[in-house]
Amino acid sequence: MVLDAGYPNTTGFRKVVKATIMIKKKEGMLDADFIKHYNHVHAQMAAPVLERHGVITYSLTYHLQRDRTILQDMLHGKAQLLPYDAICTFVFPDYKCFAKFMYDPDSKALTADHDNFMVESQMKMMVGDEYMVIENGKRVG
Repeated sequence: MVLDAGYPNTTGFRKVVKATIMIKKKEGMLDADFIKHYNHVHAQMAAPVLERHGVITYSLTYHLQRDRTILQDMLHGKAQLLPYDAICTFVFPDYKCFAKFMYDPDSKALTADHDNFMVESQMKMMVGDEYMVIENGKRVG
């Protein structure tokens, strides 16, 4: 099995392993409480484990009521929005680093915190390389 990042014989890809995880917040949780817990508790618990396994970046993107309202206003109520509240993104240099993170006992221990802010059964994941078209405001290639 090849654990290198990127697609062989291609150009324009970052040659990274990017994991994108869709998150649904816990039923009845306020948006502000969700952000506070995810940013200041869960993400802070995850950061040292990710760093230990060579993560390049770790980011959280929120898609909460404020964002949904803005988009629906912009698109006159016709926006086809995903039913998730956040996107968690990890970028690793290769699949080996990603796998080491996923199977680290400290990573597994993070699961216990999920019930405090999210619906684990609703998590969806997509993993692959990223083809860059524009980066830092400039076209790539």
